Amino acid sequence: MKIGSEKDFLNKWKNELSLDGAAGLIGEFLSKVEDSDFHEGITWEMEPDEKDNRNDWAAADYTSYVNVGMWTSVDSFMRAVGNYMVAGRSIKEAFEAAPRRRAILTPEHWRIGHDRLPGETSDGVSP
Repeated sequence: MKIGSEKDFLNKWKNELSLDGAAGLIGEFLSKVEDSDFHEGITWEMEPDEKDNRNDWAAADYTSYVNVGMWTSVDSFMRAVGNYMVAGRSIKEAFEAAPRRRAILTPEHWRIGHDRLPGETSDGVSP
């Protein structure tokens, strides 16, 4: 997100991009990406790549967020989100500094801890 536009993005995510009632949604977690100043062990920052170097993209100055959703099945994800993901890289919102990057992760193995996911949506977020 463009520096100074983070609140606009967060407000849109919290209030307009609702997955209320989406069958199969276990949880969705929007996280700010911290840089190496946050912790010395960070070695992967969400830096722009050569595809982001265009005059109409402000890729050099930004704040990155990663949104991770957990779903009970691929079909549930595709019905709620995947079918709306367009091909290619483009900027859709004024607050975006560079095109969105997307990945779909398929779990290979997992561990379940003793603690549980939060039981409620965080304050100020539409379900």
